[in-house]
Amino acid sequence: MDKVIEITNRAVADYGFRQAVMYGAQDIGRRWGLTEAEQDALEGTALDLLMALPVPVPPADIPPEQARLEALIRAAG
Repeated sequence: MDKVIEITNRAVADYGFRQAVMYGAQDIGRRWGLTEAEQDALEGTALDLLMALPVPVPPADIPPEQARLEALIRAAG
């Protein structure tokens, strides 16, 4: 799940990358060489969490949001 968390962390901090993940998760998965389980986590749990974030995430909230999403992804995966 480390790759999914790395993708998610980047998407929390960078709204442009978040859009690429939200609307092109399959392409992102191929580029990052995700396993089937990782791809499922990206397209399921991670996307649901990313879509619920504010646009943009305030800079002070980025580290806590990254930690929160990581914990939720690890718990789900």
